[in-house]
Amino acid sequence: MNKLITLAMISEELDKNNLILESNKVMHTMMKLSQKETDSCPAATQNIKLNLKNRQKAIDEYGYGPADPSQPNNKFWKEKMDMWKVDELSEVKNMLCGNCAAFDITSKALDCISEGIGSEEDPESTIKAGKLGYCKFLKFKCASKRTCDSWVTGGPIEDK
Repeated sequence: MNKLITLAMISEELDKNNLILESNKVMHTMMKLSQKETDSCPAATQNIKLNLKNRQKAIDEYGYGPADPSQPNNKFWKEKMDMWKVDELSEVKNMLCGNCAAFDITSKALDCISEGIGSEEDPESTIKAGKLGYCKFLKFKCASKRTCDSWVTGGPIEDK
């Protein structure tokens, strides 16, 4: 796990310095390592700092939001309508993380999130309250009532 976190940080630094080819090589190495660790939990489910970093990147670079899904957030949803060239507000408001093809709510993913929250809290209540899952695209714990620019139809990922 620590190898992946370190490689992600290296890749990000390379990316910042416009060393895209080198960054891609590091990402490729990360993918190979993560394939070997398929039985382990994603790093961001276990490391709150990494999760927050990845979530902030999702906010900054992929329009993750809205901040409070219980509010109307008309400006946020209007921007998504324009981006996706959708005519109806109701349509765009249904393009949520909870039905995205990258939203992982398998028992394994939820167990990993629970393990990362820890036993000192009530992980199941936290997961349920936020309707959390794991975003396989952007690598962070994600709330089902939000969305982002990388939304893809066909989800969520569930146990078969």
